[in-house]
Amino acid sequence: MKLSMWMIANRLSSLDIELDIREDAPVILNSARRAYATNCVWVYAEKDYIVCNGEGDIIRFYNIDITQTFEIIQSVFDYFEDWSHQIHLASDEQDYQKVIELAWQVFHNPLVLFDDNSRVLGITKNYRPEELDAEWAYLCRYGYSSLRAVQCIRYQHSNIPFQRHGLQFYTLQGSPIFQYSGYFYGLKFNHIDCGHLNLLAYERPLNRGDHQLLEYIGKMLEPSLGQSLIQDNSSANNVFLNLLFGKLYDEKVLQTQLNYLKWRPEDSYQLALAEVFTQDTQVQQQNDLDLLVQTIRQWAVHCIVMKRDSYILILSNRNLEENRNILELFRGLTQKNPIKIGFSLPSQDLEHTDYMYRQAQAAITYGSLHQPKANIYAFFDYALDFMVDTTSLYDSVRSCLPGVVSLWNQRSSGDELLQTLKCYLDHDRSASQTATLMHTHRNTILYRIQKLQDILGCSLEDSYIRDYCRISLRVLELYERQK
Repeated sequence: MKLSMWMIANRLSSLDIELDIREDAPVILNSARRAYATNCVWVYAEKDYIVCNGEGDIIRFYNIDITQTFEIIQSVFDYFEDWSHQIHLASDEQDYQKVIELAWQVFHNPLVLFDDNSRVLGITKNYRPEELDAEWAYLCRYGYSSLRAVQCIRYQHSNIPFQRHGLQFYTLQGSPIFQYSGYFYGLKFNHIDCGHLNLLAYERPLNRGDHQLLEYIGKMLEPSLGQSLIQDNSSANNVFLNLLFGKLYDEKVLQTQLNYLKWRPEDSYQLALAEVFTQDTQVQQQNDLDLLVQTIRQWAVHCIVMKRDSYILILSNRNLEENRNILELFRGLTQKNPIKIGFSLPSQDLEHTDYMYRQAQAAITYGSLHQPKANIYAFFDYALDFMVDTTSLYDSVRSCLPGVVSLWNQRSSGDELLQTLKCYLDHDRSASQTATLMHTHRNTILYRIQKLQDILGCSLEDSYIRDYCRISLRVLELYERQK
């Protein structure tokens, strides 16, 4: 394992030493030497002290001879070699608590490993639950981040890119929940979020050596966590991705995430899909996606923002098409970036939302054919194209006009609204003919038509809406007969 002079200095902090180390001292050192060798710590005597020179970065020892100093420096290399081996074994065995326990031996500060659903995979046991702050006590007791903590980060500190891959220093000054600053390392595997490490500056200030070691542990953990996602879809990086793609998911994890967001299963949900069009390499494309994801997350704080292939998925329990701030954000993004955005129909069945991705994707596909110069498309406007083109009756049913579906689900023997709609459409919107055929006064029919338009949320004067209603009714009838 290669070391930096900061990493070595942190292991020797209890000794009588003097540091002259650059802030950016690199991780390049292989071992200790009594004579100069490239990328090694050169140990030699000078005046009344011993010098440990790591490619120009200096640690000076006082009141100790050169032989002892050399043995101390080499023992640091030996220690880290053994430590690294143990970390690798624990990571490969997915024993994340063991990884955290080993990590404390070098940091001597609190450390927590989370998966991407804010579940604790490992936490330093060297501190009592009540020893740090209220959030630490909560993590120790319940094994998940608290709702207050998640919402504090999401809404009060949305300017800090906690979802970004890699390491960053953070401080949450003035927060009533978090008392300590620290390092945050966002973990990714194949461009998919799989968790994060959080190192707190509690016992001592953190320095460049801590930065380098946390990055080392993070990179080591990413393949292991990534493999665990593949092996267990129910705990994949994001339970909402599993929902949207019809995969298995953990109901407890879903409920926890809904609690964090203050969402309810019965809310009306909608998906927006941003597709990135670029000729760049795959690596550059993923970097562009990451940048856009961070931008959207900063502004769409009430949404879940995810990434898959060349798409960014934005899920909300609000109507995105009617959210002025979201639309303004999307318009700005499409003007400055090579992206197109599609909206799905809203859904009130969170556990069966696997069709929304296909709808938003279809909105972009058919919208680009009909309006190639536009950049934002609603599936509602192209639902008929999709229903004609798809071979899936399931997708056709989910694509029906929502107001018609509502009428269909609420129909009863005494409710004639649905029959009025069918008769009215079948007879060229003639209120008089509809009244005659249904043995009802014309004014009653006119009243029903107005009520129907209120339920549908659109006018039956529009030929597209009338066609959408007819096809929806036909699909629902076919689906019911085949059940």
